[in-house]
Amino acid sequence: MTAKKILMVNIATNKYVQFLDDLYDGVKKNFLTDHDVSFLLFTNHDEALLNLKHPVKVSKIEHKPFPEPTLKRYNYFMQEREYIEQFDYVFYSDVDMGFIAPVGEEVLSDLSLTLHILTYKGKNYYSYERRPQSTAFIPEGKGEYYFAGGFNGGSSKKFMEMSEVIANNVLEDEKNGIVAEWHDESHLNRYAIDNPPTNILPLAYCCPDWKEQLNFDEIQPKILALNKNHEEIRA
Repeated sequence: MTAKKILMVNIATNKYVQFLDDLYDGVKKNFLTDHDVSFLLFTNHDEALLNLKHPVKVSKIEHKPFPEPTLKRYNYFMQEREYIEQFDYVFYSDVDMGFIAPVGEEVLSDLSLTLHILTYKGKNYYSYERRPQSTAFIPEGKGEYYFAGGFNGGSSKKFMEMSEVIANNVLEDEKNGIVAEWHDESHLNRYAIDNPPTNILPLAYCCPDWKEQLNFDEIQPKILALNKNHEEIRA
């Protein structure tokens, strides 16, 4: 395949910037290494003060209390739509992820979504938004998969089409005084029912770092959702 322009998008405000250098190191070492990968970071920190090891385009946002930084992620992306659509493919990753093994062209598709660990437990465990008042509502009996919010992507056109729909739905919920149960992930799963992904990635691409609970030999993770103290980092 001819080398493509790839954009990795991340959000890191306040203490979350501590993960950036390790994340970028892992991406540069393991993610689509035959292609031209650039970084776009949404943060409340000044670029000069970040002192990062890798070049990055910074888009300034305010830090807001949890869950707004995750709930509004697609709204942030809309602020940089013109820039994002200059790339062939765009991928979002949580900043507290570890790219620990090669990730190649198998992820390149119009819309690639990653299975959540709940998918492996069965549909009774899916934590869809069940309140009809939310635009993320999924009624009982619908939905084959439960997708993780931590890693997804696709062609820049399709990714931004998804971002626009989710961003508008989040604002509609906000106007009606409701926050989806699992924030952006609830909206992502609603979108996936209406617009099925063209590529479904297994748990290995967003694998919880729970070595005592998972058979890593069987899963062979490529991207780890790292263990961390949520309360301390969000404080």
